[in-house]
Amino acid sequence: MEKRLVLAVLVSIVFFFLWSWLFNPAVPPQLPEKSINGAEAPPIESLPEGATGPQPTATGEARPADERPSLTDAAGGVPSIPGIPGTAAGAADPDIATGVEISAEVEEIIAIDTDLYAIRLSNRGAQVISWKLLDYQNDDGQPLDLVSAAAADLNIRPLQILVDDPDATTRLRDSLYRVERREHEMEGRRILDVLFTYADGHGLAATKTLRIDAAGYLGEFGAAVRVAGRPVAPYVLWGAGFAAHTGLEKGYYADGSWAVAEINGDVEFKGQAQIEPGEPWGLTGNIAWAGMSDKYFAAVLLPDSPVPGRTHAEMHRLVRDGREQFYLSMLLLIPGVNHYSVYVGPKDFDILQAQNRGLNRLLDFGWFWFIAEPMFKALKFLYRYVGNYGWAIVLLTIGIRLLLFAFMHKTQVNMKKMQDKMKNVQPKMKALRERFKKLERKAVEKRDAGGRQKVRQQLNEEMMALYRREGVNPMGQMGGCLMLLLQMPIFLGFLKVLTLAIELRKTPFILWIDDLSQMDPWRVTPIIMGATMLIQQMMTASAIPDQTQRRMMYMMPVVFTFFMLNMPSGLVLYWLVNNLLAIGQQYLVNRQVEGEGKAA
Repeated sequence: MEKRLVLAVLVSIVFFFLWSWLFNPAVPPQLPEKSINGAEAPPIESLPEGATGPQPTATGEARPADERPSLTDAAGGVPSIPGIPGTAAGAADPDIATGVEISAEVEEIIAIDTDLYAIRLSNRGAQVISWKLLDYQNDDGQPLDLVSAAAADLNIRPLQILVDDPDATTRLRDSLYRVERREHEMEGRRILDVLFTYADGHGLAATKTLRIDAAGYLGEFGAAVRVAGRPVAPYVLWGAGFAAHTGLEKGYYADGSWAVAEINGDVEFKGQAQIEPGEPWGLTGNIAWAGMSDKYFAAVLLPDSPVPGRTHAEMHRLVRDGREQFYLSMLLLIPGVNHYSVYVGPKDFDILQAQNRGLNRLLDFGWFWFIAEPMFKALKFLYRYVGNYGWAIVLLTIGIRLLLFAFMHKTQVNMKKMQDKMKNVQPKMKALRERFKKLERKAVEKRDAGGRQKVRQQLNEEMMALYRREGVNPMGQMGGCLMLLLQMPIFLGFLKVLTLAIELRKTPFILWIDDLSQMDPWRVTPIIMGATMLIQQMMTASAIPDQTQRRMMYMMPVVFTFFMLNMPSGLVLYWLVNNLLAIGQQYLVNRQVEGEGKAA
């Protein structure tokens, strides 16, 4: 019994160790704060903390929404867009007229509207004001904005550019850029282009370009800067913060922002909780893409091919309503490169894979990818036929149970037989212990330590001989632990699927379960799951003669119920259906063993 107890404890420890290890990624090593060419990194102090967002200019107010120009209003040919191949000016370092002053007189908002996006840009700093995904909603049922509200409060906005001169960075951020807007077709697709240009007439000049494909989530971005008339390599920023995060994600899976990059062939993730204020995180190497993400969405920049570069992620402090909050920003610097593809959208496996740029690696299935990825594909396959991810989970659970049925049935039959044999041999075991207990008492009275040890050794030998005569294998009762170990990778793989698949986000099942990716709001399914697990344990443990072991097995459903209270309801549904199938299988096992016993 002691060995069985120790083994059960070890199984539990292994389970929770794997849990913590897999779902709390290790902290990557800090790298030197140097750029590729050995120069010091641009000072992030040039990003102000606590500053306000774009303000009305002295010469005029920002235009109201109904008067804001859109790309569809523009007419004419395709503009020259520096930094974007296929246009009239696609040179690596476009010639910016640094000796001529180029700027706008008033601040204006530029609207880009497609079937997928509602993007708003400001010509103040040529920065992104909002980037809404029309196919995805926030907590209020409105299109989800991937630009955090903190970006305006901190005046740190997506697609801002930074250089190694703090004063130049500030002027590039606050100045009013001249805007050109065009719409055209390319290979049958509607393409929307925006060109921002600024020059102060004294050597500081910049162009920023954005190209949006109306039919997809992959666009293009270009940026070129001259300081004192010389070209410099700008950092490109996304932040501060990412997406709304207004309370949808709760429980163990509270969402947050992550800095992400594919560098030197490896994908690196760094969560905002892992970066301390004042201790930025940077990586250097060949960068295939880099940016920010959360559980379901991402915004990343992709050079045309992996090239040497550097990333820089940092936390920014904001005091709001007397509360101190921190938001993450991500900077990317690739010297000599001023053109990127830009992906801003959902972490949908099919969409990411269709880009053919390795973005599907944004979905990190972890160590159990060989289980999680096939389960994910099987889940999507079943959904095509049933039209409900809850029922797809039920069918997938049944399929997994059928695949394991033969092995689990044989294991359970052997375990049940061993339990019955152990139950039958208990009277002989009790008599044997009583006899040797008397001999051990006599050795104690004589203060004969050697004799006492010899009595215990003889007892063990007699017990093993009794087991052999009766055909009992004490470890044969541990089939339940073996089955738990077998299901553990499946459980963890399925958990990965449920916490990564955007297909399950805000997906209802039946009745009160309106989001399979979140916990059951009424905690009903975890309680039912615990009850079914208790029934299963009672059916399994009824033949175990040792009361201590039975009590331990009856406690497992209680512990597991508390453990699952805040888990995604899709995962609880999987375990509940699995328990119901296990009860049915245990019933068949008990009937089979009882029938064989009567026949014998």
